[in-house]
Amino acid sequence: MKTLIVYGTRHGSAKKVAYRLRTKLPGEVHVRSVMKERVPPLRDYDTIVLGGSIYMGKIQEELRQFAEEKETELLQKKVALYICAGEPDPALLARELKDSFSEKLYNHAVVKEVAGHEIHMDQLNLLEKSILRMKGVKRSTYQLSEEMMDHTADKLAEPHS
Repeated sequence: MKTLIVYGTRHGSAKKVAYRLRTKLPGEVHVRSVMKERVPPLRDYDTIVLGGSIYMGKIQEELRQFAEEKETELLQKKVALYICAGEPDPALLARELKDSFSEKLYNHAVVKEVAGHEIHMDQLNLLEKSILRMKGVKRSTYQLSEEMMDHTADKLAEPHS
């Protein structure tokens, strides 16, 4: 199995998840930032994982555009989707995940996960800190989910139907 993980991130959470997933997946696994690197041709891969972080309610525009432009190819592959998001409301988290990708791609994906989140107060600008403080967040947190990463790896290791 040859897997490509394509991620977009603002503060690094989706990148951490991508590289943790790489260690858990079988076969050859490549990781690329859609925002900083050239993404290799999808035809060279059996499985594609797309992941990003939610910032101000939306996933990175570069990842959304990539998924849109490559949708026809992606629909021919085994696909997994993940987001990093810190919304406490599970229904809103589910909506953010679903709204991050096209309906066709979302429905095609063999696994769709919310990977948790992390907040590094020292990396945020004044506006970001102010918004988080209004939501009651006053310090850095780490809440990425190893269980989600294990579940995603297990689902991707299953034979594709």
